[in-house]
Amino acid sequence: MHYPPLSYTGFIMGLPSTYVLVINWNGLQHLQACFESLLASSYQNARFILVDNASTDNSVEFVRDHFGHDERVHIFQCPRNLGWSGGNNAAMEHALKSGADYVFLLNNDTAIASDALEKLVAMAEAHPTIGALAPKMVLFDYPEIINSVGLECSFIGASWDKGVGRLDAPRWNQSEPVIGVCGGAFFIRASVLPKTGLLPEEFEIYLDDLDLCLRIWNAGYEIQSCPEAVVRHKFSATLGEGSRARHKYYLNTRNRFLVMMRHFPLRYWPKLELLCAIGEIRAIGRAALDQEWWKIPAHAKAWGSGVFYWPWAIREWRRQKSLGIRTCRFWHLIRHDIMFCTGVLLPKDGWYPEKIIEQTPFKPMEKFAWITVPPGRLRLLHTNCYPALGPTQVRVKHNNATLTVLSTRGRDEEIVETGGGLIRFEADHIFDADETGELMDLGGWISVESLDH
Repeated sequence: MHYPPLSYTGFIMGLPSTYVLVINWNGLQHLQACFESLLASSYQNARFILVDNASTDNSVEFVRDHFGHDERVHIFQCPRNLGWSGGNNAAMEHALKSGADYVFLLNNDTAIASDALEKLVAMAEAHPTIGALAPKMVLFDYPEIINSVGLECSFIGASWDKGVGRLDAPRWNQSEPVIGVCGGAFFIRASVLPKTGLLPEEFEIYLDDLDLCLRIWNAGYEIQSCPEAVVRHKFSATLGEGSRARHKYYLNTRNRFLVMMRHFPLRYWPKLELLCAIGEIRAIGRAALDQEWWKIPAHAKAWGSGVFYWPWAIREWRRQKSLGIRTCRFWHLIRHDIMFCTGVLLPKDGWYPEKIIEQTPFKPMEKFAWITVPPGRLRLLHTNCYPALGPTQVRVKHNNATLTVLSTRGRDEEIVETGGGLIRFEADHIFDADETGELMDLGGWISVESLDH
């Protein structure tokens, strides 16, 4: 395939040129919020490119009609659906030919803060050894909850978003080295790509972003988080359903093996093979306990694919060695204390799944939660599952007026009267997941009962 370079005369001299590549396949419902946020960016030397994977839902026409008047917006059409890696690779190649200093891979279901690009470019310009940056990704509808501040990777190749499901807090505002960047918002110094190569298209989906990041580390660059740059993302923690979910599970499993084979040190392989076998036994055991029998042949298929991948892995070793980048500079960031992500729970209307405490159903809440109630009296039961960590402190509001403050180290109840409508709960004290052992940070445990209906 041949594409001409992306011509653009609007770049400002003296500012690095940044190409934001918005990958899209039939994502029409996401594009307005995404491009509106891009055009509100304070960075003055950016180009915003819809990378369309042969959509059939009028995505291209929508962007052209609604945003094409702005000279910063361009449409890059792939002749067929090249997938996430393939579409991004095609667009990155032509961004490089067009003189891009930075490329920012962005999912279509995102919206960036107006100063996000400015923060990313400023940090990269201040630190020439940085090859890629991870912005702070938060949930689109719950921006107080973290989606990603970079990637984590275990010694068996499993990878997950750092901070996923946790409440945003000062601890997530410190820039630090990370092993990788979530592909949903991946900021890259363009000059590193000719040496590292692009995304591995044979991965299809999952861990292709991590694979590129490991090569960036090995090429002598660093990857840091940039929490000042905020991106909202419509993240989903589920695989979906049916054959598509099963294929994703297989790819996730297979690609763990591919990452290990392509990048992990040979001197550790005897130990890694044993640990990987233990991880597989645990995963299969969990599948059997959950009666998800379809996962067992998915693992077997992934093992077979791994065996047949060895010639390509050896080719990648040789390529990296010829470029002088086979050094495993990322190894100090590998997690040796955990095999897999411990799990993710996301709230709905600020509430987590119901929990029975002393025969009473309570709903754990994040920092904010809300519920619609009829007019009349409400009984508010509140409890504290971790009294040693301090009292609960939850403000109950109706029409921005505080009805009461729920606070206890044990269990209590209060009765309030409202005119009905939306009741909002706001937690002042957070029970940290690192201290409680829960999957998420919590603001309290609440039960609401109408007394007049």
